[in-house]
Amino acid sequence: MYLQITLIVAILSQINIAAAWAREEPSIQHPRLVLPRFPIHRRTTDQDYVNYVIAASNQMMTWYDASTGLFDGAWWNSANVVTTLANFYEKFPDEIGHITDQVFPTTLVQAPKALGYTGFLNGFYDDELWWALAWIKVFDVTGEERYLTQAALIFEDAKISYGSSSCGALWWDKSHSGTNSVENELYLTTAAKLANRLPSTPSSGYYYSEAIKSYNWFVGSGLINSDNLINDHLSASPDCANDFSTSIFTYNQGILLSGLTELAWSAPDPAMYNDLANTLAMAGLAHFTDANGLLHELVCEPNCSADLQQFKGIFSRNILFMINRMNGITDAQRATYIKFLQVNANSIWANDQVDNQLGVVWSGPKGAVTIQTQSSALDVIVGAACVS
Repeated sequence: MYLQITLIVAILSQINIAAAWAREEPSIQHPRLVLPRFPIHRRTTDQDYVNYVIAASNQMMTWYDASTGLFDGAWWNSANVVTTLANFYEKFPDEIGHITDQVFPTTLVQAPKALGYTGFLNGFYDDELWWALAWIKVFDVTGEERYLTQAALIFEDAKISYGSSSCGALWWDKSHSGTNSVENELYLTTAAKLANRLPSTPSSGYYYSEAIKSYNWFVGSGLINSDNLINDHLSASPDCANDFSTSIFTYNQGILLSGLTELAWSAPDPAMYNDLANTLAMAGLAHFTDANGLLHELVCEPNCSADLQQFKGIFSRNILFMINRMNGITDAQRATYIKFLQVNANSIWANDQVDNQLGVVWSGPKGAVTIQTQSSALDVIVGAACVS
């Protein structure tokens, strides 16, 4: 308790600095929209993407339960939905405020209570860190310190355990069943984001040192294979090796992109981190997209489990982050990433959408719709709206 109180006091002293950093790029104000219906052959405009986001978000809210703060009872997936909504709110607050004004504060209070958790902590470090990233993004777009404070407190739970894995980093879960890519990518990314928002709290370099430690472990772990694709997990100790037999998922390829981009903001040698982010992004596009540039979860489509249905949106969201935040991104790289978002958003709305419901296969046809397929596809359309 003393540690938490000390951490909260220290965080509050840095909030104004962090809020100024988060609002470097001013939000663009747009009037509230009436949704017209467009023929799918007409060239998509930025206004169309905004319309699509609003329509799909209104549909998504049919899964929201204000009494639990969750979407269809899904735990870590709801954290990703919150992040998606915050991304759109950053650029178009007037259009989505009727949703985010309810979701952000309600979910902060209700979600942990709904499942009997304390402060978004459960048995899985990846679940916890998804929520930390969600609240960092909500802080960025609202400037409300309670969200950043919550993110920092969540991170502490993982920080206490970092290095205890038999492979030297963070366990996937508190039962110590394995060392995976996802929780360690999330740890690096969360630490890098907190380092930029709380550079001197609770002490100078507190989060930055964690980000660097995590980066050094990850690039030395062998999880990034010779094709610059990220395998899912390491073999058990004592080998702790990437035998290249584990699956390659879009979300593992995407999570690090924003973490590396953030780390470049703090580091004295930013090019190293930006170059790796671009290398991973381009490898992901080459591996996971078809001849038309459409993203696929190759290991499961069209019959993906609920968790895997979420993955493609995470990759796409982190591409958006690179476009918006990477220093030194070339015009050619930016154009490639923007085209990726637009091509996939166009296909989703033309081929994978019926009555504002979005399926898992973005090339179509629309199959079963869940909160995971809806929010994952929405991530791409939000990205297209924010860059077009």
